[in-house]
Amino acid sequence: MRDLIARKRAQPGDDILSELIAAEEEGQRLTEDELVAMVFLLVIAGFETTLHLITNGARTLIEHPDQLERLRADPELWGSAVEEIVRYRGPIHGTKLQYAAEDVTLHGETISRGSPVMPVLGAANHDPRAFEKPEEFDIARSPNHHLGFGFGPHFCLGRQLALMETRVALEKIFARNPDLRLAVPASEIEIAKMPGWHRHVSLPVTLG
Repeated sequence: MRDLIARKRAQPGDDILSELIAAEEEGQRLTEDELVAMVFLLVIAGFETTLHLITNGARTLIEHPDQLERLRADPELWGSAVEEIVRYRGPIHGTKLQYAAEDVTLHGETISRGSPVMPVLGAANHDPRAFEKPEEFDIARSPNHHLGFGFGPHFCLGRQLALMETRVALEKIFARNPDLRLAVPASEIEIAKMPGWHRHVSLPVTLG
């Protein structure tokens, strides 16, 4: 990445990295370390999460042919369907560790000051107290107040882009491959062992 930054400094192009290098506020520009950190954030938050959301969405629709047919009959449901994919099988199931600023007691359990806590978004998105029949995949679910993009000051700035990219990708994939199906039994599909993520090692499919 540092080599790429050096090349873009010498020969800027029509790309986001060149724009970040040229960005200036009151005479201050991003340092090399800041540029590396920004690109890392863009790759992880702006690419990797959406990649796995598309993969999760493809598998979910294949495994729910009734909902896929419903979607084909009413394409207006694509926006709602992608939101439901985020809730039902989103790529991010947990946040970064948070640390208790003081002793807190929740449901009879005390979290001591300084103890690490990981909010589990995947569990919240399947909470029967928040969602009716949470284990059902319903492309027309409403309301759908999932936490797949966080909440409050930590709400994902890239939400709209991720939803649009996922909708376009899935819509085109299933339109061009109406007989898209898993190439191996579902029991053979491997989920990556990464805390806080729900992502496939690979998703073998048969196009058609």
